Amino acid sequence: MFIKPFKVKSNNQLKGTERKRLCEEILQAFPKLKDEEVQNLLKKKDAISVMKIVTHSGSVVKVYCTAKIPMFLHFDLPNLHGYFPTIYTLWQHPELMYNFTTRSVVISKLSSGADLMLPGLVLDGPATFHSFGKMQKGTPVSINTDDNKAPFAVGITALSSEDMYMSGGRGKCVEIIHVIGDCLCQLLDKPVIRPELGKSIKDFNTSVDSITDELKKESLSEKGTNKDGGKLSDDDLEIKLSPSNDDSLQIEIPCSNEKSPIEENSNEIVDENESTNMEENKDPVQEMDKLLEYCFLKGCKMSIKKGDLPMLTSNFFKNHVMAVCPPGQTLDIKKSSYKKVSVFLSKMKEKGLVDTSVLKGVESLLAIKTNHPLLQNLVINEEIPIKQQELSTAPVIAECYKVTANVVPLLSLFGFEKGDIMKRADIRKCFTDYVKKENLQNGKIIKINPQLAGILKTKESQETLTMEDGINKFIGKMTHTHGVTVGGTTSFFTGKLEPIEITVTTRTNNKKVTLVNNLEIFGIKMEEFSKECQGIGASATITDVPGKKTPSVLVQGNQVLYVFKLLTEKYQINKNYIKGMEFAPKKKK
Repeated sequence: MFIKPFKVKSNNQLKGTERKRLCEEILQAFPKLKDEEVQNLLKKKDAISVMKIVTHSGSVVKVYCTAKIPMFLHFDLPNLHGYFPTIYTLWQHPELMYNFTTRSVVISKLSSGADLMLPGLVLDGPATFHSFGKMQKGTPVSINTDDNKAPFAVGITALSSEDMYMSGGRGKCVEIIHVIGDCLCQLLDKPVIRPELGKSIKDFNTSVDSITDELKKESLSEKGTNKDGGKLSDDDLEIKLSPSNDDSLQIEIPCSNEKSPIEENSNEIVDENESTNMEENKDPVQEMDKLLEYCFLKGCKMSIKKGDLPMLTSNFFKNHVMAVCPPGQTLDIKKSSYKKVSVFLSKMKEKGLVDTSVLKGVESLLAIKTNHPLLQNLVINEEIPIKQQELSTAPVIAECYKVTANVVPLLSLFGFEKGDIMKRADIRKCFTDYVKKENLQNGKIIKINPQLAGILKTKESQETLTMEDGINKFIGKMTHTHGVTVGGTTSFFTGKLEPIEITVTTRTNNKKVTLVNNLEIFGIKMEEFSKECQGIGASATITDVPGKKTPSVLVQGNQVLYVFKLLTEKYQINKNYIKGMEFAPKKKK
């Protein structure tokens, strides 16, 4: 549900009474939690806020956050209703919900938007009728892995427990709502690493294996009777000694040549296990050598251009060899027989593929022999992925208005609540529809009824108003807000939007420094920006400036022109939202 970016409709901090009511509702929704445990999750000293978001599919969800960490979700949808914990809450209380267990390799699939299928389940022992719990379809559950019982996803059951067992290990198990790495997790300033809470299962069998065994036993018992319900005679059964050393008996029952879906699925798992064993027998050093040579040839043929040379070998390896590694594989030169880039390139130089030189201990790549047979005969094994259109990093600024108590009586008729964010066009449409519905419009003039008079605070003697004046007065009763959208995430700021402010001041020893403030309003992370500023050889740090509400980035020297170029070109900030160009150094005549 949160794989694709969502829009933040409102974000309000809870009052004391609202927080108390939330704690009571959480206790009712999750009886396993004690009152003191809920108080620890929703601490009084931390700011608790509720975000109303609109998902990519148009569903409205409330997200309750503690210190900007999403802790609980609240749904009011036909197929989803009530409170759900996020993975951050489940890391503190992993047994809060019924847990399904899968393997670690499945995490990447679920993080890409897939649902958990029954063949991906891991069970503690052979499958029985109650191995899947005693749940109805649509029951909230969490998902962990066999090597770590810290849940990484939350969802609802796609089938009842009985249907899961009877499906024979085929079909959907859990419909995923929230998973680690989705856009909900990106609300945090820094990614939180999934904790290690120990193994969830020690001795396990996959559900497909165990269900297959159970159904085979049932099949044998059923095939052990004839059509009339009696036991098969000796003529119907063919008994043979097995060729194994224990001389155990095997009973072969005549049946059709067609394989059941369970048997086919079981054979597929056996084949996968055999192929896995073959891969494990391969020498990892030789495999890494092959991958390294393949990536080197691929980078030389497809990535690098003649104009790029000469180039430092470290940059070449990072930007042109590692960058073309096939998806799903990891290139690590330390796990190869070469161990170092210089040793590998000297080997390639012996083969006549490249020409390198060393100056003052720094190695550079001078030329690549593009007519070499190894490059000419190189065959690319994988398809070149089509680059998906990346989300623009340029901030989009929109003028918005927050619904206040004054205008709620009118806007509530159109489904809006106090604290909701609206654009001017939407407000205008609601106001116009209200006027038409109440038959108050006469050309460009509107009559003022008691409800409008209470909202607009007009004089008692005033009975009419122009449509434009009415709309402007109505909007004037709302809180002026600005929405800043960066990478699909929108943040709202009340009042006038403060521009990015660049100033130059002097510090100790009369040295000039450049201060940049209000970066975070435009979605720019100060740590990343300070590192960018170090690219010109000047030190940059984050510091608190007296009189400023937020920290500033301090850059050594007068770097106004460089900062302005960085903001407009890399971060695509409109120059109208940058203040302080008068501090730029004057050009010498």
